[in-house]
Amino acid sequence: MTTKEAISARIRAIRISKGLSLSDVERESNRSIRAVVLGSYERGDRTLSITKAVKIAEFYAVPLSYLLEPPIPASGSEHALVIDLRRMRALLARTDQATMHNTPLRIIITYISGIVALRNDWNGEVLSLRVSDLTALAMATGKNSQEIESLLHHNQLLLDAKLPNSL
Repeated sequence: MTTKEAISARIRAIRISKGLSLSDVERESNRSIRAVVLGSYERGDRTLSITKAVKIAEFYAVPLSYLLEPPIPASGSEHALVIDLRRMRALLARTDQATMHNTPLRIIITYISGIVALRNDWNGEVLSLRVSDLTALAMATGKNSQEIESLLHHNQLLLDAKLPNSL
């Protein structure tokens, strides 16, 4: 069950993960989210209404469920690749969607976006793909793990690579 403290901690964590101060949030939200009020929510000193929770979620561009439910924990620390989600969003913003249609890169990005949603990890800057994720991507794209890693590296989406055999 989600506690008031957990919700408060998630509100604070997402603000910090985005590198924003309380004042930054107030300014960037055109004062619709006041610094003193947000600080009170983060400390758990003030009751958070649904209306304000929706406004905060919209400001941070996360689903409301992220604020209200804990992220699904990763099972173990096993991973094969670490994806830079910031670079992925930038790539999507500058790439013509028609040229990416049904390409292996598009399949990979769609899969990664699905994992972010499933794990309810909207504030993350990076995403660890597990060996099982890499295997599923290989099956979906018709490529092997090394080809997927190479494609991710070529598009500058890869932060850290660990070979599946070394896990």
